[in-house]
Amino acid sequence: MSNTDTYFNNALKIVMEAGEILLKGFKSPKDVMTKQAYYDLVTQYDILVEKTIIDNLLQLYPNHKFIAEESQADAVLTNEPTWILDPIDGTTNFVQGFPFCCISLALVVENDIIIGIVYNPITNQLFTAQKGKGAYLNNERIHVSDTEDIKDAMFGFDVISIKENKNYFMKHIDIIIDNFRGSRSLGSAAITLCYLAMGAMDICSFQYLKCWDVVAGILIIQEAGGIILDSKGSNYKDIMNADIIAVSKRKLAEDFLKLKNNYII
Repeated sequence: MSNTDTYFNNALKIVMEAGEILLKGFKSPKDVMTKQAYYDLVTQYDILVEKTIIDNLLQLYPNHKFIAEESQADAVLTNEPTWILDPIDGTTNFVQGFPFCCISLALVVENDIIIGIVYNPITNQLFTAQKGKGAYLNNERIHVSDTEDIKDAMFGFDVISIKENKNYFMKHIDIIIDNFRGSRSLGSAAITLCYLAMGAMDICSFQYLKCWDVVAGILIIQEAGGIILDSKGSNYKDIMNADIIAVSKRKLAEDFLKLKNNYII
């Protein structure tokens, strides 16, 4: 068994156990706090899930590094093995009782994503990938869609409560309404990316997020045959930059970017 296999098996066990905490919290009263903005929520379960996962990984790998939303958000990515964690992606959904929230965990080594795990215990959906070994939903292989025409495409997109960037979101909504089959806003970037990986969506565009929101989902899409680009359409290289376009086929990204450049609001 390779090191990556061992890392994956141990991380998967830890994430599944932490999922029990998330599921219990979903059904329980919550202490809801805000961070720097009124819409940026955190609960005691975000903190507990994060601590549980990090503590358990550190017992196994004391020299590994961490970038995590609640306790290590300012950590810097180096070439050392680094776990990137969002303990509950979709905290607002978690607070509201909307069942699209998940644990998102990735392992990055020398700027290369080698493991991605996204687990939603509420819907019992476990998305996993190891680099070079394909992407899976509950241990069954998944693949992106064959959609190439935007008129047949489902667009994954989240409207974030950032008033200063209202024009950015309004422009995207205009493009989606005028050109795409439909759109879905799930409130969790990690789950949205995984739904693209399994063929339920065809294109996603995200900005104003953090690396822990997308890194695990990025590997899962790549291993499902999809393509990840930066927000300008170049190949995705910077793991710390979460401004991405994810597509089942490159033509969708090319056509979307043409529309984006031509729309004026």
